Amino acid sequence: MGTVTLSKQNRLFWLGRYTERVYTTIQFLSELYDRIIDGKEVDYPAVCRTLGIPCPYTDSEDFCRRYLFDRTDPGSVISSVDNMLGNGMVLRETISTPTLAYLQMAYSAMELAEKSDSPRLELQWVQDDIMAFRGSFDDSVDTETARNITKCGSSVERISLMLRLDTADDAALCRELQKLLNRLYKTDLTASQEALEVVTRKAMGGGEVDRCRLLASVEGLFLV
Repeated sequence: MGTVTLSKQNRLFWLGRYTERVYTTIQFLSELYDRIIDGKEVDYPAVCRTLGIPCPYTDSEDFCRRYLFDRTDPGSVISSVDNMLGNGMVLRETISTPTLAYLQMAYSAMELAEKSDSPRLELQWVQDDIMAFRGSFDDSVDTETARNITKCGSSVERISLMLRLDTADDAALCRELQKLLNRLYKTDLTASQEALEVVTRKAMGGGEVDRCRLLASVEGLFLV
């Protein structure tokens, strides 16, 4: 499988988390934008609570705009895009320059979206570039361990958002947890045994697990 240094493990893992965070959050906020355009109110304070973020916003449109593009907010989507690209640049030799180019294109598309009064198209470009990055990443990274570390990061972020936003039923959640475990065993990541037991029990359908405890276990699963 190949050994990956602890520093590179951290970079690869967070590259996976940030790419998934950007992709899924844009998808979620795009749906909210559609509701706003249709004249419907969005319970943005409830969204902030589920995401575990402050709520300094004045209305639904302000929430969508600032959560996407506020560069002073380290939790905004554009800040995650910046972190995604930063990790990719450090990992250039591992992921290859052509693969890194897709992250740079996603960053450029996010800048265009930031300047647009109606950013849906540009945001779709960001998502398309992330999907292209994932395909190129699979083809370009020869080390299976490195590939699976990044995919573990993506899985953790996806499951975390599924739980926070309540966007998946138990069957879909279990499938994602099983994917996460399959990837974990193909890496040299260090896992918390207590968290691993909770995640494994839920993935295998071994009884009811409180979602708050499951979320904490998923977030604390890897010691990176």
